[in-house]
Amino acid sequence: MAQLSFRDRFFSPPVARALTSPSGILALGAGAAVGVLATLATGGLAGPIIGGVVGGLVGYSGRIALALPPKGTGPRIDPFGVDEPWRHAVRDAVHARNRFREAVRTFRSGPLQDTVRGLGDQLDQAVEEVWAVAQQGQQVAEARKRIDDREIRWELQRAASQIPPGAAATPVQEQTVEALNEQLASGARMDAIMRSTFDELNLLNARLDQAVTQAIELSVTNREGGFAPVGSDVRAIVDQLGALHQAMSDLDGPTASTVESAPPSDQEAPRTAPPATGPTSPTSPPSAPDPR
Repeated sequence: MAQLSFRDRFFSPPVARALTSPSGILALGAGAAVGVLATLATGGLAGPIIGGVVGGLVGYSGRIALALPPKGTGPRIDPFGVDEPWRHAVRDAVHARNRFREAVRTFRSGPLQDTVRGLGDQLDQAVEEVWAVAQQGQQVAEARKRIDDREIRWELQRAASQIPPGAAATPVQEQTVEALNEQLASGARMDAIMRSTFDELNLLNARLDQAVTQAIELSVTNREGGFAPVGSDVRAIVDQLGALHQAMSDLDGPTASTVESAPPSDQEAPRTAPPATGPTSPTSPPSAPDPR
């Protein structure tokens, strides 16, 4: 199992829960009380205040330390903790790792088995990266659900209909239409991000399956030297998954590049001109890509 860094262990769900849990607050209060009582004999106000602050920090830090996951264990990976299509990607990665583990159990003891175990650690890391990307993709999908394209288009139609035919829009009307179009653009960017991320996950999972198959084939032929290229392939996959993970982590708002890369919508929203006469059918938000 791949070793977790202190940063990964600290920024984990158990620690996040401990920060705001009743037990964390109690530990803070208890530590502060002990610090105050321990410094009352010093006289004055400075001693108890400093003692309370230090005691509170010690108590709170102790509660957080207890919540840190063990260094040698990775995150609990549950494909059903995310929705489709992210669940499909996680299950593919876990399946590839399980195939490898089953094959390793059949290997005879010796140098080949030691080499294969090192490859297993890299596969563990790859699966953890897939899980991290899938969780971030799930967060984007949840945020996307809160953008109602149909309602925004209706608001856009209403705003545009208030502009007399052939007349110029007022500054307020222009800003209203622009704000509504920006909301639609945000939804389009999120759709593009989800599609591209899922496509990359599919590609990297396919390469992971290929590496596992090659490793199993080499184990049958007892060609220990052939594992070096396979190990390099898996390391490259882990690096690319890490880059994808980082790219999703850095996603903190719209950028010019994502606007340009977003695919055009089937129904372009009007800017400042009034809508065409006749009813328009509402457009539902684009759905996340189906698992392949």
